[in-house]
Amino acid sequence: MSIKHLFPGLKNFKAYLNTASAGFLPLTALKRIMDFSSYLVDFKEGADSVDFLDREIMEKVLEEGAKLFHTSKENLTLTIQTTEGLKRLLLSLEPRKGMNIVSFDMEFPSLACLLKSYAKKHRLELRIVKNRGGWYFIEDVEKAVDDSTFAVIGSSVQWISGQRMNLKEISKIAHEHGAWLIADAVQHAGGLVLYPEREGVDAFVAGGEKWLLNPSIGSGIMYISNELIEEASPLAGLLNMKPPMGEWSSWWGMPEKNPWGKFELKNDARKLDFGGGPPYLMATALWGALELINALNIEKIEKHNTKLAGKIRDEALSLGLEVIGNENWENSAIVTIKTGLSYEKEEEIYQQMIAEGIKVSHRGALGHYGIRASPHLYNEMEDVEIFLNSLVDYLSKL
Repeated sequence: MSIKHLFPGLKNFKAYLNTASAGFLPLTALKRIMDFSSYLVDFKEGADSVDFLDREIMEKVLEEGAKLFHTSKENLTLTIQTTEGLKRLLLSLEPRKGMNIVSFDMEFPSLACLLKSYAKKHRLELRIVKNRGGWYFIEDVEKAVDDSTFAVIGSSVQWISGQRMNLKEISKIAHEHGAWLIADAVQHAGGLVLYPEREGVDAFVAGGEKWLLNPSIGSGIMYISNELIEEASPLAGLLNMKPPMGEWSSWWGMPEKNPWGKFELKNDARKLDFGGGPPYLMATALWGALELINALNIEKIEKHNTKLAGKIRDEALSLGLEVIGNENWENSAIVTIKTGLSYEKEEEIYQQMIAEGIKVSHRGALGHYGIRASPHLYNEMEDVEIFLNSLVDYLSKL
């Protein structure tokens, strides 16, 4: 059954295959946003109570997240997109001077910026695994990690190639050397199965703007393992502390309280919360999207997405084109076609497609580039065929 009616924005495109840039907001999320906005406008009972709103909103969105990632809600908390969550996570950890961080040379620039500044702050060595033909191989990761490695930090699905990293193997390598595995999962969560405990991931952060169907909302979610929760030492901001009396409401008016007294950090993932009032409106938008993803079932979504992306790959290869990764590519929702043309010629084709209403992306780094397609749950095979037919048509005219 088609669910396109839940995504009114699709009507603006002939074919939209660009979720790796931005997903669509579903009507399920819009309803949650509108309901909560009306509740705030009317300032109904509990609108000013963190105890009430935590129970009615935060608990609900984290429960949906727990279903999606097959974990406990105590291992989840919210973030503002991806980089802010990674920053908050890293700043809660204290690596020893002289340790190293392992990452990958084609990472999204915001991750590179964050890791460079973090390494400089803590006097860490950055070890960057180099791609081979736009692809990464587990033996190269193994060579980079040693007993001085603090963490392996990288995207669980690469943004240009669509490579789905072997998290279980990377985790094994990292843990054998006492290192953490921390994943940027913005190109993974919501589009493909991600069960962090099965994969041995210590933490991941995923902004909501892509596969989690929360574009321009600012939402995001992070998973933190029990071991990393115990290790983390974040700055305390009051509301990431345990309520002194089990709840905050009854405590605010107590005259005997000492604002400089002792408070205890929460003992779950929410110890890394912002410390002030949670972003409840953002949470409602993510809640509505997660409800839909869970209703459709992430394993079925992965099967659907990889089938469409696989069709794009197979047809591109049958036309004599290449995709980044070629024979290594599998089980991803992102595929990047290399036409063999110059970047400038390929950009012309890309711009013609955009003008035609076919939304894809043109992406590249370190000499690798191509036309990137990224189907999601609202796409159908017809969208793939429209894109491929258009690509063949433009190539035939060159």
